[in-house]
Amino acid sequence: MKTILKTKQKNSLPVRLAMVLVFLLACAAFVLSVKYAGKNKNDTSVLSFDQNISAPKSNTFGGFYPKATTVSLQAPATFKVYYTLDGSEPSLNSERYSEPLVIHDRSDESAVLALIPTSPRWKPPVGDMFKGTVLRAICVNEADQSKSRELISTFFIKEKKYTLPVIALTVNVSDFFGYKNGIYVMGKNYEDKRDYLRKNLPLNLNWWEYPSNYLKRGSNAERPAHIEFYESNGTLAFESNVGVRINGNATRGFSQKSLRICFDQKYGTSQLNYTLFPENKTKTFRNFVLRNSGNDWNKTMFRDAFMQSLMEPYLDVQAYRPSLVFINGEYWGIHNIRERSDEHYLAAKYAIPSDSLIILEFGGDVFYGKKQDNSEFKELLEYIRINDMTQAHNYQYIVNKIDVNSFMDFIISNVYFCNSDWPNNNVKFWRFRVAESGGDSLGARDGRWRWMLYDTDWGFGYTGANAIQLNLLEKAKRYGSVGALFSGLLKNKEFVELFRTRFQFHLKNTFEQKALIAKIDRFESVLAPEMQEHIDRWREIGSYNNWEKQVQELRVFARDRPDIQLKQLDDFLK
Repeated sequence: MKTILKTKQKNSLPVRLAMVLVFLLACAAFVLSVKYAGKNKNDTSVLSFDQNISAPKSNTFGGFYPKATTVSLQAPATFKVYYTLDGSEPSLNSERYSEPLVIHDRSDESAVLALIPTSPRWKPPVGDMFKGTVLRAICVNEADQSKSRELISTFFIKEKKYTLPVIALTVNVSDFFGYKNGIYVMGKNYEDKRDYLRKNLPLNLNWWEYPSNYLKRGSNAERPAHIEFYESNGTLAFESNVGVRINGNATRGFSQKSLRICFDQKYGTSQLNYTLFPENKTKTFRNFVLRNSGNDWNKTMFRDAFMQSLMEPYLDVQAYRPSLVFINGEYWGIHNIRERSDEHYLAAKYAIPSDSLIILEFGGDVFYGKKQDNSEFKELLEYIRINDMTQAHNYQYIVNKIDVNSFMDFIISNVYFCNSDWPNNNVKFWRFRVAESGGDSLGARDGRWRWMLYDTDWGFGYTGANAIQLNLLEKAKRYGSVGALFSGLLKNKEFVELFRTRFQFHLKNTFEQKALIAKIDRFESVLAPEMQEHIDRWREIGSYNNWEKQVQELRVFARDRPDIQLKQLDDFLK
C-alpha cells in the first residue's frame, strides 16, 4: 500500500489529546446524523416497491435558480405523494404533499453532514457553506401499501452559477456516515480496539492506517446512491441510480475521499452513455472516479492530472475534468472526474471486448483476467534474465512481446516527473489476450504488452524543493517487472540508442518549458474561481495564497528539470 508520509508520527500527548477530541466530535456528529437520518428508519419496510408505479411528476427540474422557486408535484388521483427536503428517504412518516413547495436558499442553515469527522485529521469547515435542497418524493398506493420509484431532484438557489460542472449525490445517511456501516467515516472499525487485537494490529498505527470504515473494499463496501450531473451552464446532463465506493489506497485516510461511481444493471443502468470528457472520444462508461487529487490533495489539486495530460498521445492515461460535488445538498468541494484504469476503460478506448484483455500490475500480479494469465509474462521476465540481450534474435524476441515505445515512454515520463512512488508502486500493463496476425495495422490487437500511466501524485516536486534533483534512472533498473525488463534491455546497444533518442525527443518537445508553464497556467485558471470555497470547506491547503505558491512550484520544476534530466541521462547512458 502506498504511504503518504515518509516519517512515522509518534503518539505524543498532544496527538493523543487531539485524537480524543476528534473522537468526541465524531460521537456528537453521529448523534446528529442519527437524528437526521433516523426519523424514518425502517418506515419504508411497510411499503413494497412496485416497478409499475411511476414516480411523481414535477413541473420543475432540479438545477440552478437565481431565486426561490416553486415546485408542484403530480400523481394519479388514487395515489398519495410523500416527500422529504433533507435528503432522507421518503416514507409514510414523511410529509404528505398537499400544495406546491417553495424551495429557497438554505445556506444560512446549520450544516449536518459536513460536521461529521471523516478522518483523524479532519477539521470543521469555515463559515456557512452554500447548500442545495434535495427533493425526494414517492407515490404510494395506500390500498396495498406499495410505493413507486423515487423522484430525486437537487435545487440550487444561487444568483451566480459555478464555473465547473456540479455533481449532486443523494445517499442514505447511514450508508455513508453511519457508525457501523458508513463507508465515509472512521466508525466502528476505528473505535473497536478489541478488533485490533483480534487482527494482531498495533495500537500506535500511522493515522492513515487506522482500520476505519473507509478502508472497507469490494462489493460489500458499495452503497446505492443517486447522481445528477449538471454542466457548468446549469443544464442537467444526466441522472441515474448508481453504486458508490471509496476509491484509492492510503489517501482514503484524508478527510475528503475519492469516490468510485459504478453503473450496474442492479441499479437500473448498466453503463453511462455521455461524453463525460469533451475532448475525449469515449462516450460509454461503466464507472468513473471522483478523485480528491490523491496525495496532492493538500497542494495543487491537479498535479497528477497535469502530468498524465502530457503523455496522452503516447500512453494510456486517465482523462481529467474538475467538478464540484454536493452530498445531500451539502457542499463537498472540488473533485477531479477521472477515468479508472481498468478493463472497461481499455474496452471503450480500443473497441475490444473486455473479456479479451489481460491486465497485470507490479511484478506481474493479475489485476484483471484469470489466475494463470500472468504465466506468459513471468516467462518473459525469465527469458530476459537468462538470455544474452546483445544478441539480435534474443532482443527481437522481447520486442515482439512488448510495445517498446510504450515501455520507454512509461519509464521516461516517471523518471522525468521524479515520481518517487514508482516503480515499486503504480505499475500496470495490459495486452490483447490472443495476438492476431496483421502486423502494426492491428494496433492494440497485436497481443504485445502496453503500459498505463496513473497515480503520479508524488511527481513534479511533490516531495519538496530537492525533488527536482532526483535521479530515478538507477531506481528504474532495480525494482519489480520494470527493473527486470529495463536492466535487461539496456544491455542491447540498439535499445540504448532508441531510449536516448526518445528521451531527448520528449525533453525537447513533450516537456518543453514554455509549453508546460502555459499548460500549468491553464490548469490553475480553471480551478481558481472555485478554490477559496474548497479551501474553506476542508482547511487542508491553508489559504488561497498558499495554493498559488504550490502551483508556482510546478512552474519552477517545469523550467529547471529538463537541463538536470539531460545531464542525468548522459551520465546514465555512459
